[in-house]
Amino acid sequence: MSKVFIIAEAGVNHNGSIELAKKMIDVAVESGADAVKFQTFKTENLVSKKAEKAEYQKNNTESNESQYDMIKKT
Repeated sequence: MSKVFIIAEAGVNHNGSIELAKKMIDVAVESGADAVKFQTFKTENLVSKKAEKAEYQKNNTESNESQYDMIKKT
């Protein structure tokens, strides 16, 4: 039987920080992961500047920022 290949999902949780991404890789390796998957995006390709926040976003983020501005920070 072949060994299972484990991929750790980091997603966008690095918040654009290379240092945080490196720490996440170290933790994934210590946990037995064989690879780490990251995601990046350009805000303007993901959401309209006119898009309203979802209700949970309104309740859990700064009320004066748009969804575009909120996502742009990540």
